[in-house]
Amino acid sequence: MATNLNHFEVFGLQPAFAVDRSALATRYRELQREFHPDKYASHSEGEQLLAIKMAAQINEAHTVLRDPVQRAAYLLKLAGVDVPPEQTTKDTEFLMQQMMLRERLEEVREQPDPAAALDELSAEARGLISSEEQRFAETYDGGDLGAAEDSLRKLQFLAKLEKQIDELEEDLFND
Repeated sequence: MATNLNHFEVFGLQPAFAVDRSALATRYRELQREFHPDKYASHSEGEQLLAIKMAAQINEAHTVLRDPVQRAAYLLKLAGVDVPPEQTTKDTEFLMQQMMLRERLEEVREQPDPAAALDELSAEARGLISSEEQRFAETYDGGDLGAAEDSLRKLQFLAKLEKQIDELEEDLFND
């Protein structure tokens, strides 16, 4: 395996947002077995270093491709579009929705049934993420990189919100 492959090439995949996660996991395990540094313990120092480099490349590629937000950012990067994670969308409707979702998250603790409020917010966030992932795939596949970039910014916010929901749930219910 060459060391200058992109993440999709490492796994023998065509660059696309849709990835068969099961096939990716299977191929990941195969590559890890093939290039595990322990397997090269009796080889030359150069071969050992190459095995370590390959294992690191495989791990990085797997991390990026299994995460939809990182995969979307990587696809855009391959297309020459770099999207800093701190930039947000200019879609005013989404920005309003973003504010309302944040307010609801902040108010969960004061709700009569915080668990139900958190479940409802989590389900809504999951639905929005699913819709935005579909929108990203459609715009990216259609070659509309500007719309795909905007979709990625929305996905970045929604993924962060989902993480904050999980953290609040952990804080509220796992003492």
